[in-house]
Amino acid sequence: MPYLTDTALAKSLRQNEIAPVYFLYGRETYLSAACLDRIIEKAVPKGTESFNLQKFDGGELDMVSLQVAAEGMPLMAARKAVLLTNPNIEKMKKDDFESLLAMVKDPNPTTVFLIYVSAFDLNPKKMSRVKKLAEAAAKTGVTAEFAPRTQSDLVKFLKTRAQKAGLSLETPAASLLVERCGSSLETLSAELDKLIAYRSEGEITRADIELVTHKSLEASVFDLSKFLLQKNATRAFAVLEDLFLLREEPLAILGALNAAFLDLYRAKAALLASKTEQDVAALYPSAYRGREFRIRNAFRDAAKLSVVTLRECLAVLSAADVQLKSTRCDAQAAAEQTVAALLGKITGGNA
Repeated sequence: MPYLTDTALAKSLRQNEIAPVYFLYGRETYLSAACLDRIIEKAVPKGTESFNLQKFDGGELDMVSLQVAAEGMPLMAARKAVLLTNPNIEKMKKDDFESLLAMVKDPNPTTVFLIYVSAFDLNPKKMSRVKKLAEAAAKTGVTAEFAPRTQSDLVKFLKTRAQKAGLSLETPAASLLVERCGSSLETLSAELDKLIAYRSEGEITRADIELVTHKSLEASVFDLSKFLLQKNATRAFAVLEDLFLLREEPLAILGALNAAFLDLYRAKAALLASKTEQDVAALYPSAYRGREFRIRNAFRDAAKLSVVTLRECLAVLSAADVQLKSTRCDAQAAAEQTVAALLGKITGGNA
């Protein structure tokens, strides 16, 4: 089997096609975890998991033990499964990586060998070892990347799941849920479960979503950036205070705020070059896939500031990042000073 999309992999499992090797990775961990469970369920007979399923933590990897397990025979079954979770492929010892690569290239026909990575963001185009492992797994088994869903896919997922629960969820409300809670299917599923339990029948409304669901850090910081652009200091600092009360780390807050201003800068540059939202999203797929609303909002708001002002704001955020990471300081005070400095730049800047 070659490289497979997650959809194609799910189809092959429904057809009971089991490969000797699987290399599963990607940012969409909700789907990858579900697929991993499905493979193990198919590969290991029910009731024999205690001796036909062996798990290894990549952070504490004993390569000899892994090799022995992979070469061992199943008990009272046609095959067994060996699972290696979250190996840091690019930082493994050279000998360990070569041994792992050899196991993938020449798998034991009675063992389903699974390499599952959810703790690291892997990119075969930029990571030479990951590329070698992915290519080898694709030749002897399956390599599958679980990429984030687009916003339209997420909306469809939410509407379908609500419908199965006997509730209606219209597209605008589903889009609000994505914007409010983020693009993680795991988080969206949990928040939708809360809404289903709350509403129980009828239609899930925007008011329900705003009342019941937890707003993500990204969404809260978007509110903060919105009030900064409106030059509304009172509301901007109120959002910041709420984030402190929720015990969000100042460094994480400023990181999300930097991402919001970077969106604005990209949008401003695109507008000046007569480019579209789609052009920007295509240039930065990892940043905007599943978060298309971010670049859409940035295009809407970028006209409020000049390129010079946006550069100055990014410089303020960069200096704050260096300060928080390299010196001992009151982090909350530093975040407040940064927001004040951004307000000063925006108030004095022109579009």
